[in-house]
Amino acid sequence: MLAVAVACMLLAAPMKADAASASAPSAELSSNASSSGASKAVKKSSQARPAKSEKNKKAVKTSQSGKAAKTAKSGKAAKSSAKSKAVSEQSVDSRDIWLKRAQQSEVFTGKASWYGRDFHGGATASGLNYDMYTFTAAHRTLPMGTVVRVTDQENGKSVMVCVTDRGPFVRGRIIDLSFAAAQQLDLGTRGVGKVELEVVSDESGTPLQADQAYYVRYNAAMGDERIGPFRAFADAAAMHEALRQAHPEAEVVLGHSR
Repeated sequence: MLAVAVACMLLAAPMKADAASASAPSAELSSNASSSGASKAVKKSSQARPAKSEKNKKAVKTSQSGKAAKTAKSGKAAKSSAKSKAVSEQSVDSRDIWLKRAQQSEVFTGKASWYGRDFHGGATASGLNYDMYTFTAAHRTLPMGTVVRVTDQENGKSVMVCVTDRGPFVRGRIIDLSFAAAQQLDLGTRGVGKVELEVVSDESGTPLQADQAYYVRYNAAMGDERIGPFRAFADAAAMHEALRQAHPEAEVVLGHSR
């Protein structure tokens, strides 16, 4: 009986060893599978990170673009506001600027000429048709609507004209007068004469001096008469035209407003 028991024990040991050996590959396979799964998870996680990182980069870039656009828009708005403010200040200060220019530098000396019938009825740079019988002039740089006093240096006569055209384009000449203005200076027969220019209004035709206005002066039986005051040169010019048939010597002058 003892021999039988020993034999059974010897047979059971190899069977356990075989069972252990058979179970080992399963454990190893399970371990490998677990390791492979973990590896795949790590790889998937590492692959997912760049995508997320790229998404974050795009989000940051979009945010930065939005901020840049907002900054640019704010800059444009500020620039537009500054420009509007500058235009407003310029319109407010225009009379002071014109007065300063007139007092310091807007007095010119040079030759004046005139243009007449060949240009009568033609277009001018201001858009108005040229009328040789009105008191207008052409100047190269002064703004349209500016009123200039032109004084003949030979005989001392003067006339006020409104700039409505560009010219003259002949070297040495500084102003082209209408036929009517040239006649008042006795420039019609000479053609060209030396004159002095003085700016007396801003571009709207309003006198630069706040206490001045335009008058129409003419000869009457009791002496010189004046009609006015007119703050706008256009109004004085209209009255001047109405009086000229009866009083050819009538002229527009500046005087103190009442």
